[in-house]
Parts: sequence; C-alpha cells; structure tokens
Amino acid sequence: MKKLIAILTIFSSIAFASSIEVHGTSTLHDWKMVSQTLDVNFVNEGDKIKELNVGVMIDTLKSGDSGLDDKAYEALKISKFNVITFVLKSVNEDGTITGVFKVTDKEKEATLTPDVLTTDNVAGSFQVKMTEFDIEPPSVMFGAIKSGDEVTIKYDIKRVES
Repeated sequence: MKKLIAILTIFSSIAFASSIEVHGTSTLHDWKMVSQTLDVNFVNEGDKIKELNVGVMIDTLKSGDSGLDDKAYEALKISKFNVITFVLKSVNEDGTITGVFKVTDKEKEATLTPDVLTTDNVAGSFQVKMTEFDIEPPSVMFGAIKSGDEVTIKYDIKRVES
C-alpha cells in the first residue's frame, strides 16, 4: 500500500505540473519547444486570484533538436536575457486576465482569455509575433529555412500547495 501511495504521489506531481509550450512554423516543418521547469508564484485569497507570476528560464525550453534549440536561444538573446516572465495585473470580470510579458528587454501588456480560470489553474493559449518583442525569427542555411514570425504559446499554470 505504501508503494502505491508513493507511486501515485510521484505520478500526480508529474501529471499536474505547470508547463509552457511554444508552437511555431518554418518553411521546412512545424516545431514545438516545451518547458515544465517554471518558477510560479500563484496565490489566491478565497475565490480570487491575488497573485500570478510566472518565469521560465529560456534554456529549459526544449524541442528535442539541439540545433533548433540553439537557434531559438540565439534569437532570444540568451547571453543577455535568460528568463521570460509574466506578471498578472488583474483578473477581469469578463473572464480575461491582464498582465505584462517581458521577453528580452521588451515589456508588453496583454489581455488573455484562458480556457481554464480557477483559483488553482490558469490554462489556455494565445498567439504573438516574435517581432513584437524585437526578435528576428530564426533562420538557417542563409535564410533558405526560416521560422514564421507568429508563434502560439500554450500555458497550463497550476497552483501548488506549499
């Protein structure tokens, strides 16, 4: 019985971890980078989200292709900026959330419409153009293969009891 409880505890921590996915296109194929190593500060007060701050170290975003990862890290200027952040400003009456994203040295306020918005989980997706953050879409082979400007960010942020 103790082994079963230990296995279920390990499985639940893996199955319910927060994650970020970045989905993009290129002239060759679609690509995806994923991180489940997030720094999350998710605080609620009663039935309201009081605070939601999310940080992802750029080098934890992985595609399974080290060449693609290196090009993405280079485009994100990892040598100068190693984290992407989101800081919640408000949870709005219409079911949206407003916050500030910081990528490289650019900050941008955005209003998102999550698919899930509870005091324990915020999840959904949105699209953004890399050039909105002064990021040049990566390319290889002298531009013969080039990433599309628009990416889809999928997020699933869970509050974990501390």
